[in-house]
Amino acid sequence: MKSNATAQKTQENVIPKMTIVQPSAEKSVKNVQFKASAEEVTSEPIAQEETPGVITITEVMKKVNEEFNAKPEKLAIPIITEKPVQSIEDIKRKSEVLSRLTVKWDTLAEKRRRVENFAISHDGDTASAIVRDSQGEVFESNSPKTIGKLIEFWKAEFSEAIANVEKEMREIA
Repeated sequence: MKSNATAQKTQENVIPKMTIVQPSAEKSVKNVQFKASAEEVTSEPIAQEETPGVITITEVMKKVNEEFNAKPEKLAIPIITEKPVQSIEDIKRKSEVLSRLTVKWDTLAEKRRRVENFAISHDGDTASAIVRDSQGEVFESNSPKTIGKLIEFWKAEFSEAIANVEKEMREIA
């Protein structure tokens, strides 16, 4: 117990020194001596350094108040509007249209998948394309170049149709 009391007395008699380095254009070093008690410490106002481009909150508030008092009619106040409640009939109609568009999307996606599979699996020598119209006229081609262009055209058309159906579905939902 006595050794602790002796150590405390020794610590109270030693006044530590501390070196403070302030970041500024000039490198300055200050030696500061700590006071033994709070009563010995005097308060000094803290000097504010001028930093270009930095303003205080007080200055910001002054500017906001000045602008508000000068032009209160130009302030934009957001107006919150609620969506009107949809009737059950509207919901049912949207659901029906959405289900029809879903079927259409599934059909187009399946056709595009089949065209892509054909493009991958056919060989250029034995493939043929047959086109029939409503009058019964038939056109047949074994040209790999013609078949390749036809497949690319179909893929582009199906992709565009699918994108349009997706757009309609998003508008409804």
